[in-house]
Amino acid sequence: MPRARLGPRPPRRQRGVVLLVALILLLVLTTLGVTLARMQTTEERMASNEDNHQLAFQAAEAALRAAEDDLGTGVYANSQFNLGAANHVPGLYVLWTEPSMTAAPFTSVVNTVNWADPTATLPYRGPPLTGVPANAQQPTVVIELLPAVTIPACASNANSQGSVFRVTAHAFGGDGTAQATLQSVYFRC
Repeated sequence: MPRARLGPRPPRRQRGVVLLVALILLLVLTTLGVTLARMQTTEERMASNEDNHQLAFQAAEAALRAAEDDLGTGVYANSQFNLGAANHVPGLYVLWTEPSMTAAPFTSVVNTVNWADPTATLPYRGPPLTGVPANAQQPTVVIELLPAVTIPACASNANSQGSVFRVTAHAFGGDGTAQATLQSVYFRC
């Protein structure tokens, strides 16, 4: 019957396989951690950009609606759109050329306006924009008087003619990197 050995075993030759496996696992976990941290930073930046864009869009929409309200209440008379008139208001324009089959198409001032120039645009005239940071540029508006058209709703007017306006509002986001431009067409009898 073999006898059981009591006492320390003789030392075996160590090969370091456990150390190598542990280092490889540590490298994999470190790479995974760095990748997740980068993804988190990218997602935060994307969320910030989306928030900034939404702020610009909402500010432009508020300016657009405020300008439409001003047109509806008669704040701007058609005579103020005449570029040669003494009472011309900056930001109010007449469309440059009328459309026809042989003439050039509409030429809008909106494509060339300097939105930061207060002599070329109308300032925002609505209620305070509480979501826009105090140091952010306020939205601006350009209103173009388009050629008169017959509007069925204006039947009480002579010849059923009404005024047609193209309202363009431009706004920046909170940090100035996002911009939004919105347009609408407004009819007035």
